[in-house]
Amino acid sequence: MIDQTTCIGCHACTVACKTEHQVPLGVNRTWVKYVEQGTWPDTKRSFSVMRCNHCTDAPCVTICPTSALYKRSDGIVDFDTSRCIGCKSCMQACPYDALYIDPQDQTAQKCNYCVHRVEIGIEPACVVVCPEQSIIAGDLDDPTTKIARMVAAGDLTQRAVERGTAPNLWYKGVEMANIEPLAATRTSDGGIWRDAAGMDQSWLNVDLTTDADGARVGGAPPDRRVSDDAGQPRVVYANDFPMPWGWRVSSYFLTKAISAGIAISAAMALLFGAALESMWMRLAAPLAGGLLLLLTGVLLVWDLKRPDRFYYLLTKGNPSSWLVRGAWILTAQAIAFGAWFLAALLGLDGTARVAVWAAAVIGLATAGYTAFLFGQAKGRTLWNSPILVWHMIASAFAVGGSAALVASLVSVTDRAAGSESVFLAEHLPVGTAAFAWTMVLGAVGLAITTGFEAAAKHEPDAALAYHHMTRGVFAGRYRAGLVLSILIPVVAGVVILSGASVAFAAAGGISAMVGVLLVDDAFVRAGQSVPLT
Repeated sequence: MIDQTTCIGCHACTVACKTEHQVPLGVNRTWVKYVEQGTWPDTKRSFSVMRCNHCTDAPCVTICPTSALYKRSDGIVDFDTSRCIGCKSCMQACPYDALYIDPQDQTAQKCNYCVHRVEIGIEPACVVVCPEQSIIAGDLDDPTTKIARMVAAGDLTQRAVERGTAPNLWYKGVEMANIEPLAATRTSDGGIWRDAAGMDQSWLNVDLTTDADGARVGGAPPDRRVSDDAGQPRVVYANDFPMPWGWRVSSYFLTKAISAGIAISAAMALLFGAALESMWMRLAAPLAGGLLLLLTGVLLVWDLKRPDRFYYLLTKGNPSSWLVRGAWILTAQAIAFGAWFLAALLGLDGTARVAVWAAAVIGLATAGYTAFLFGQAKGRTLWNSPILVWHMIASAFAVGGSAALVASLVSVTDRAAGSESVFLAEHLPVGTAAFAWTMVLGAVGLAITTGFEAAAKHEPDAALAYHHMTRGVFAGRYRAGLVLSILIPVVAGVVILSGASVAFAAAGGISAMVGVLLVDDAFVRAGQSVPLT
């Protein structure tokens, strides 16, 4: 428990923690946030100590793919750096920004309640060093302890309880502007003790000397006026938290969607009456799907801070993590593609058809499982949408059909036995028509899920992230992505299905893939754009 009524913002807890655990510069396990309120001269500065909440239902433990984060029997959430692969998923799961990647050994770390001290009866370093005794630690299960009595007495505050984590950190007398991330704005000038990154001129390097005529050599000092200085609470000192996930994650969305979609579009072709006679349907499709799965794995491993430990996903996997479940699904997808390729190569058409359907069913799981992984990221509420799984499946239809359509330009596909079907133009190969329908269905599905997401009621931080995605800094790529992944593929698909040249497949296919990448990249980045502390 932190008694903010007595905290003086001295940073002794931060320094003691860094000393006790040899925490490198640039990262912290415990830190102090400063918020200023009011208009001069009626102003005040308040403090709040930020740290791990050692949650009862810790989302970082659930999502960690190798059980590097685990909960001890005494309730402390600890970590084992020897098992960490640096996937950064725990950072996305934590609603409190309590985890960081250690710049020296590239593993996730955080406050572990000084377990090496607690185990021998000594209080955590931050508790011992606090000059005001503002940090109270102890056994909540023992009603005689000070912390148990204070918690039982009530009138305390906790952070982000709506995330369902059951945090075990309480605040007494804290200003809501300090613990509600959106209640205070960040100052544009970098706050105290530093200047904003990218400022052309900084107070820290302004030359205030004068020449012989008394003119200031360094010119006028930078303007430090705050435009929102009208009583709005302002964060003037806090940690910076860069986005853990970037373009590799967005690209992984695309590669696995294309791989899954190739299998889905092939099954659609079989459903339309195509045979396994073309080079694409027999060998090229499973080979392309397998290579895209390989590229997906490369992107995943590349994004790890400890790529040398990637195999821990299978050898030390945590079954509760959708990262591990996803690895199982991708493995099953690869096996299905392999069976399809080998059966077709050996002329076992019956077995190959079964493998196509198996790959398509597993492809639905391949496309959609990341939605459940993002659902475990409790810190990023934009990602917790129940619509996400349908968006990802629709994306797989769109880009899978697109990839198959582009391939149909160089691979002769089967013609329909009965081309009177209302689904096909008479001269259009049945496989090509099936691929076009797959692309169109996916694009329409994306339009529907986009509409549902726009109509959904978002909680405040998700609403702000959605604003950043659709109207803010990421709006350009998001809107362009919608046009490229919905409008152009639908138009191209309709033109192809009406009997026009299949050359339209290239425009619609490539457009859909680029568009899905842009939309997903905006989604990934916007979800991380809202502060958690």
